[in-house]
Amino acid sequence: MHDVLVFAALAWEVRAVTQALSGVEPGGRPGTWRGYLGDGASCLVVRTGIGLDRACAAAEGSPPARLFLSAGCAGALAGDLRAGDLVLADAVLRLDRDLRPAERLPASTVGLMAWAARRGFDTRAGLVVSSPVVLDGSARPTVAAASGGCVVEMESAAVAAVARRRGIPFLGVRVVLDEVDQVLPNAPGMLDEATGEMRVLRTVGALAVRPGWWPGLPRLARQRQVCERRLRTFMGALLGGGLDALGQSPSVATG
Repeated sequence: MHDVLVFAALAWEVRAVTQALSGVEPGGRPGTWRGYLGDGASCLVVRTGIGLDRACAAAEGSPPARLFLSAGCAGALAGDLRAGDLVLADAVLRLDRDLRPAERLPASTVGLMAWAARRGFDTRAGLVVSSPVVLDGSARPTVAAASGGCVVEMESAAVAAVARRRGIPFLGVRVVLDEVDQVLPNAPGMLDEATGEMRVLRTVGALAVRPGWWPGLPRLARQRQVCERRLRTFMGALLGGGLDALGQSPSVATG
């Protein structure tokens, strides 16, 4: 049994997590890495790929653990959130295929918020919404009004559902990447759904026929850098703090 399983969808999110661990090595199956928290507790990092279905498969197939943590980027639903802002899930809401609220899942946030405040991190506790599709700018106001969510992403609800079935705590850490007013480049095949890496040729082809996307790319690139740096800093402090920072008792760590 591992002490902590950390789930992240994208390759750069995984890097931000694994850099916070010591003794990192391949985890025994593709897309997994083993390492240790600051107190020696054991951690397995799982790259889920993009989307609820992939995240569900990754969580269902994962080994036993005392705690699940979903970490990565998200899009803002609240108008006052900016790139780099930290949101800690106090619950997770899964949307159905029609983007209607389908299932609300618990998340542990009180202890994490207190720890973050003691360490000087400016965070917000809020509802994380998991969508089955990428939300464009026109859909976000409707989803925000119907859900009351702070941010939207595509994986946490699947991980939280498996944590609930296993009877273990779930934590959600999300850093805002794109803001409410942004139009995201999103054409079929632009991203490798297993890793989140951009497919260069397909991206160039998509941009060639959609010149309206070009002006927003430099802004998104800057925000990606801010988001990754913020996630790396927060996860470094959190995982470096060991099980105590995660609200678990270090005395029974299995590492």
